[in-house]
Amino acid sequence: MNHHPDSNQLVFVTNEDVGPEDFLSRKHQIIYESMLDARNETGRDYFENVFHLCASSNLDIPLHYFDELLDRGQTIQGPSLTWHARALKLYSFDRQEIQLVANAYADLQQGIDVSELLDDLHKVREERENYKKNEPEAFGNGIRDWWQKLNTKASDDYIEDSAIPCHLPSIARETQGFRRSEVSVLAGSPGSGKSALAMNFLLHVIRNTSLKTALISLEMNLDEINARLVNQMVDVPLKYLLDPTLLQEKRLNKDTSIDQQKLWDELMRATQYSLKMAEEDIFQAVSLESFNPIVVRSAVERAANAGADFIILDHIHRVQFTESKSFAEQMTRFMVSMTEIAKSTNTHVMVLSQVNRESPREGRRARMHDLKGSGGIEENASLIMMLHRDIEENPNRGELHIAKARSGMAGRTLDLVFTGNRLTFGEVANEYRYQE
Repeated sequence: MNHHPDSNQLVFVTNEDVGPEDFLSRKHQIIYESMLDARNETGRDYFENVFHLCASSNLDIPLHYFDELLDRGQTIQGPSLTWHARALKLYSFDRQEIQLVANAYADLQQGIDVSELLDDLHKVREERENYKKNEPEAFGNGIRDWWQKLNTKASDDYIEDSAIPCHLPSIARETQGFRRSEVSVLAGSPGSGKSALAMNFLLHVIRNTSLKTALISLEMNLDEINARLVNQMVDVPLKYLLDPTLLQEKRLNKDTSIDQQKLWDELMRATQYSLKMAEEDIFQAVSLESFNPIVVRSAVERAANAGADFIILDHIHRVQFTESKSFAEQMTRFMVSMTEIAKSTNTHVMVLSQVNRESPREGRRARMHDLKGSGGIEENASLIMMLHRDIEENPNRGELHIAKARSGMAGRTLDLVFTGNRLTFGEVANEYRYQE
């Protein structure tokens, strides 16, 4: 019940006719009432308005209680919020009924006429039954629509234009790829190339579809994000993109290893392609300076609500959870919120994650339990990929292990080749290897 109105999450609650009186706690009544009023306030941030309105009430609502409520509520979004709102409304009816029955019994004991109370009781029960009539169909819910969609997509003239493609064909073949309304995880040790591979995935979507994409980085600034993206687009060494002063004529003339004509041709090609991306509004880069979980969640939610079909969050272990609470519990809550966003907006969210350092020390490949906060990550991800690259022994080769695939085959390892000057991973032309 604490979402910013720009996210439209509050509408899920108000659409179910939930009012302040439906909350049992007076504190929650005040907070909800303040949220409704704050939509029309100006001059402050929305949540500052909410807290200001709460503070002006007669109840003492501490800031730490307010913050904790915000943190917990962010994990409930979209259709799930609708069901929570309906449950709250039905509990409110039950509470009214119990109160009226108790009052009627007390009045009868004293010989007082209870006809008005019985009328109120009848009215509450009638309102509850009418409210229940608006429940979504409980049995067979969605099965007719599902068959209709299946038959439509199975017809020869159907063209799929909303699928999220992957440049590694075996991923799509064996795992069903990056499905909408799901969360995937790409994990690896520092320096393995997680960010590069994730950007490979993203750029392939940009090049081959008209879908909207977003990269939300907790590591790179906007200049570095754009430089790496252009480096993967065209054959321009990354050093010239990260430090454009190297393109000055006097400095270029000293570099005999570079073909200047080819360099400028590639830069021109990248310019034209980038402008086309900007005109079509299909790529959004976000560099976060705050690692607060609420800020990070809000950035993902904004991108999804803006129409992003494929969102990459790089990376999850930069998020600064509070030290007073269990890391595993907070990680689980955060991953649940990613799943909520993906499901409520029909997008795919890919989360990058680091693995702990035990696996390299023990001379083995990382497994799912090597993920920091692995329980919450494993539970909420539909697809988990573990990237391994030995940057000392064999930096041009890599392995991508499919640790979990809810819609396909897990336990397989894909051999990759890494091109360092372009920061790209490609699939080696051989079959998957099964890994115990």
